[in-house]
Order: sequence, then C-alpha cells, then structure tokens
Amino acid sequence: MSITLVGCSNKTSKTKYYDKDFITSLEQGLEARWKLTDEAGDQDINQSDYKSFINAELKQISSYSSKKFKSTFLQENAIAYINSLKNQKKALKSYNDSDFSTKWNKAYDARNAILVKIDNKYHLKVDSKYNSYLVELRRSGNAANKNTTRNAAVDSLIKSIKFNDKTDDGSGWIEYSATVENTTGANIKNFSAVVKLKDKSNVTTDTQYVNTENWNKNEKVKFKFSTDKDFASYTVTKDYVDFD
Repeated sequence: MSITLVGCSNKTSKTKYYDKDFITSLEQGLEARWKLTDEAGDQDINQSDYKSFINAELKQISSYSSKKFKSTFLQENAIAYINSLKNQKKALKSYNDSDFSTKWNKAYDARNAILVKIDNKYHLKVDSKYNSYLVELRRSGNAANKNTTRNAAVDSLIKSIKFNDKTDDGSGWIEYSATVENTTGANIKNFSAVVKLKDKSNVTTDTQYVNTENWNKNEKVKFKFSTDKDFASYTVTKDYVDFD
C-alpha cells in the first residue's frame, strides 16, 4: 500500500493594486491627446476633433474605474477624472447649441481641477515636448480650484448674513441690520447681495440690496436696509463679489 502525502500550501494570492499603472496610463493618455491637438494645429476644431481628443485619454484610463487602488485618494480622483472626461463628451452633444461653450468650459475646468489634485501628489511626467501643455494645465487647474474654494467661501458668507437687529422710529419704515465678518480668507474689493422679503405665502413683497467696498478678510461690516413692507421671511443671495 502506498500513501501519498499532499502538502498544504500557505501561499495566498497577492492583491494587485493599480496605482502606478494608472499614473503611467494617465500620462500616456495626456500625451496621446496632445499629439492629436498638435496635429490639428490652428485649423478650426470641430465636434469630431473634440471627441477624438477625449477618446485618446479614455482609451488609456477608462478601465481603471473598476480597478483596485492602494490609495483611496487616487482611486476617488481617478474615477472623478474619468467621469469628468465623460462629462466633456456629454457637453459635445450641445455642440450646435448656444450654451455649448458654457457647458464645455464647465466640464473642462472640472477635469483640469481634478488633474491638478493628482499632479500635486504624484508629479506627472510627460515627454519634454509637452511640458508647456502640462504647465498650462496646472495653471488652469489651480485657477479652477481657487474659484471653487472661493465660491464655497462666498456661499458660506452669504448664509451667515442674518438681519436680527431692527430699529423702528415710528415713521412706518423699519431699519434692519446685520453685522457680518468676512470669513472668505481673502480681501473683497466689491460685494453686493440681494435681499428678498417674503410674505407668509412666500411671495416677494420687496427687494433690497446691501453692499460694501474694500472689505478686508476677518473684518466686520454692518449691512442695513429699510422697508415699510411687512414680511414673514427673507432670502439673501449673491449679486456680485470682486476679490482683490
């Protein structure tokens, strides 16, 4: 009688992470896109050209949507970047519409902003002949990220405007005031907000404007308006904001 002993292997399969592969594919996709833009040159860029530019990148990186990454940061931004390219393709469906430029620029800025986040951490490298394109992309992406941050800060500032103080001199007009701090982290050259007064049925009964100039960061200002209209609630929205 023969006995065969079978050894039990302690070998376990190693998880494959695609962090480095994605960065390489991302760099290759950018080079492929820029190669096409160079070939297009100064000729009029049409819808088909734009689509080919986007597809040049997607061909290299679209498969990474379902890949495993060691870095959660990179995985989230890889997926976000792929989706931003797809949003650019969606914008192309409006190519012949009057709002195409708005939709395209929004998607383009979002793409650049995400790419800069990745580049800041992983320092993308491309062929030297494309370095100027990468520099411009960084500039554009940083500007987009700065605008996003400032817009969020302005939204937060607007929400902080509460007209809790009022003065009634008996004339029928009541003055309402709000003391507000510039929490945006930047100096504001010009600021204006719209205050809409609403009745119980949410119908606007009066519209007021509050504004200030040279509003330094962390500085407090007092906004005031007067009205002879009764109101149950109010909304405050941005009119315009210009930073120094």
